[in-house]
Amino acid sequence: MAFCSKCGHQLEENVKFCPECGEPTEKKESADPEATVEVDPKKDAEDNKLMGILAYLSILVLVPILAAPNSKFARFHANQGLLLLIGEAAWSVIHGVLSTIFALIGLPVLATVLSLFDLVFLVFMIIGIVNVCNGEEKELPVFGQYRILK
Repeated sequence: MAFCSKCGHQLEENVKFCPECGEPTEKKESADPEATVEVDPKKDAEDNKLMGILAYLSILVLVPILAAPNSKFARFHANQGLLLLIGEAAWSVIHGVLSTIFALIGLPVLATVLSLFDLVFLVFMIIGIVNVCNGEEKELPVFGQYRILK
Protein backbone atom coordinates (compact mmCIF):
# COMPACT_ATOMS: atom_id res chain seq x y z
CA MET A 1 0.00 0.00 0.00
CA ALA A 2 1.56 3.29 -1.10
CA PHE A 3 0.79 6.85 -0.08
CA CYS A 4 1.50 10.19 -1.76
CA SER A 5 4.56 11.84 -0.25
CA LYS A 6 2.96 15.28 -0.64
CA CYS A 7 -0.68 14.93 0.44
CA GLY A 8 -0.81 11.46 2.02
CA HIS A 9 -3.54 10.16 -0.32
CA GLN A 10 -3.58 6.35 -0.70
CA LEU A 11 -2.28 5.36 -4.13
CA GLU A 12 -3.12 2.42 -6.35
CA GLU A 13 -0.26 0.32 -7.68
CA ASN A 14 1.75 1.55 -10.68
CA VAL A 15 0.27 5.06 -10.82
CA LYS A 16 2.68 7.75 -12.02
CA PHE A 17 0.91 10.71 -10.39
CA CYS A 18 -1.23 11.17 -7.29
CA PRO A 19 -4.88 11.52 -8.39
CA GLU A 20 -5.48 13.91 -5.49
CA CYS A 21 -2.67 16.47 -5.86
CA GLY A 22 -0.80 15.52 -9.05
CA GLU A 23 2.53 14.81 -7.31
CA PRO A 24 4.77 12.37 -9.24
CA THR A 25 4.92 9.03 -7.44
CA GLU A 26 8.21 7.72 -8.80
CA LYS A 27 10.70 7.08 -6.03
CA LYS A 28 13.79 9.24 -6.11
CA GLU A 29 17.11 7.53 -5.54
CA SER A 30 18.69 8.46 -2.24
CA ALA A 31 21.74 7.47 -0.25
CA ASP A 32 19.53 7.28 2.86
CA PRO A 33 17.71 3.92 2.87
CA GLU A 34 14.99 5.26 5.20
CA ALA A 35 14.22 8.13 2.83
CA THR A 36 12.30 5.82 0.49
CA VAL A 37 10.22 4.16 3.22
CA GLU A 38 6.60 5.11 2.79
CA VAL A 39 4.72 5.89 5.99
CA ASP A 40 0.98 5.95 6.38
CA PRO A 41 0.16 9.53 7.49
CA LYS A 42 -2.55 8.28 9.86
CA LYS A 43 -0.14 5.85 11.52
CA ASP A 44 2.50 8.58 11.71
CA ALA A 45 0.00 10.89 13.42
CA GLU A 46 -1.09 8.17 15.85
CA ASP A 47 2.48 7.16 16.71
CA ASN A 48 3.68 10.75 17.25
CA LYS A 49 0.81 12.42 19.12
CA LEU A 50 2.91 12.83 22.27
CA MET A 51 5.66 14.49 20.23
CA GLY A 52 3.07 16.80 18.68
CA ILE A 53 1.71 17.80 22.09
CA LEU A 54 5.20 18.44 23.47
CA ALA A 55 5.86 20.75 20.50
CA TYR A 56 3.39 23.30 21.89
CA LEU A 57 4.78 23.33 25.43
CA SER A 58 7.38 26.09 25.17
CA ILE A 59 11.00 24.89 25.23
CA LEU A 60 9.83 21.26 25.06
CA VAL A 61 9.54 21.89 21.32
CA LEU A 62 13.12 20.61 21.23
CA VAL A 63 11.99 17.09 22.15
CA PRO A 64 10.12 16.34 18.89
CA ILE A 65 12.75 18.18 16.85
CA LEU A 66 15.45 15.89 18.23
CA ALA A 67 13.51 12.69 18.94
CA ALA A 68 11.29 12.41 15.85
CA PRO A 69 13.16 14.01 12.94
CA ASN A 70 11.71 11.57 10.36
CA SER A 71 8.07 12.02 11.34
CA LYS A 72 6.27 14.43 9.04
CA PHE A 73 3.49 14.86 11.64
CA ALA A 74 5.87 15.62 14.53
CA ARG A 75 7.96 17.89 12.31
CA PHE A 76 4.90 19.91 11.24
CA HIS A 77 3.80 20.45 14.84
CA ALA A 78 7.36 21.14 15.97
CA ASN A 79 7.48 23.92 13.37
CA GLN A 80 4.18 25.34 14.64
CA GLY A 81 5.40 25.09 18.24
CA LEU A 82 8.69 26.76 17.36
CA LEU A 83 6.84 29.64 15.72
CA LEU A 84 4.67 29.93 18.83
CA LEU A 85 7.76 29.96 21.07
CA ILE A 86 9.43 32.68 18.97
CA GLY A 87 6.21 34.72 19.03
CA GLU A 88 5.97 34.34 22.81
CA ALA A 89 9.59 35.43 23.26
CA ALA A 90 9.12 38.45 21.01
CA TRP A 91 5.91 39.43 22.81
CA SER A 92 7.65 39.04 26.17
CA VAL A 93 10.31 41.56 25.16
CA ILE A 94 7.75 44.00 23.71
CA HIS A 95 5.52 43.60 26.76
CA GLY A 96 8.42 44.26 29.13
CA VAL A 97 9.49 47.40 27.30
CA LEU A 98 5.94 48.79 27.05
CA SER A 99 5.17 47.95 30.70
CA THR A 100 8.27 49.81 31.81
CA ILE A 101 7.38 52.83 29.68
CA PHE A 102 3.80 52.87 30.98
CA ALA A 103 5.00 52.55 34.58
CA LEU A 104 7.43 55.45 34.09
CA ILE A 105 4.77 57.76 32.70
CA GLY A 106 2.31 56.85 35.46
CA LEU A 107 -0.01 54.49 33.57
CA PRO A 108 0.52 51.07 35.23
CA VAL A 109 -3.06 50.10 34.37
CA LEU A 110 -2.11 49.94 30.69
CA ALA A 111 0.70 47.53 31.56
CA THR A 112 -1.86 45.28 33.22
CA VAL A 113 -4.13 45.47 30.18
CA LEU A 114 -1.19 44.39 27.99
CA SER A 115 -0.95 41.23 30.07
CA LEU A 116 -4.29 40.13 28.64
CA PHE A 117 -2.54 39.58 25.29
CA ASP A 118 -0.61 36.75 26.95
CA LEU A 119 -3.85 34.79 26.74
CA VAL A 120 -3.59 34.81 22.93
CA PHE A 121 -0.56 32.52 23.15
CA LEU A 122 -2.40 30.22 25.54
CA VAL A 123 -5.30 29.99 23.08
CA PHE A 124 -2.90 29.23 20.19
CA MET A 125 -1.26 26.52 22.31
CA ILE A 126 -4.65 24.93 23.02
CA ILE A 127 -5.60 25.10 19.32
CA GLY A 128 -2.34 23.34 18.41
CA ILE A 129 -2.81 20.60 21.01
CA VAL A 130 -6.40 20.00 19.90
CA ASN A 131 -5.17 19.67 16.30
CA VAL A 132 -2.58 17.11 17.43
CA CYS A 133 -5.18 15.11 19.37
CA ASN A 134 -7.39 15.06 16.27
CA GLY A 135 -4.45 13.86 14.15
CA GLU A 136 -4.61 17.00 11.95
CA GLU A 137 -1.92 19.21 10.48
CA LYS A 138 -3.66 22.58 10.67
CA GLU A 139 -1.68 25.81 10.78
CA LEU A 140 -1.99 28.13 13.75
CA PRO A 141 -3.74 31.45 13.14
CA VAL A 142 -1.65 34.53 12.26
CA PHE A 143 1.84 33.04 11.87
CA GLY A 144 1.31 29.32 11.24
CA GLN A 145 1.95 29.58 7.49
CA TYR A 146 5.66 30.23 7.99
CA ARG A 147 8.20 27.41 7.85
CA ILE A 148 11.35 27.24 9.91
CA LEU A 149 11.73 23.46 9.89
CA LYS A 150 11.58 21.74 6.52
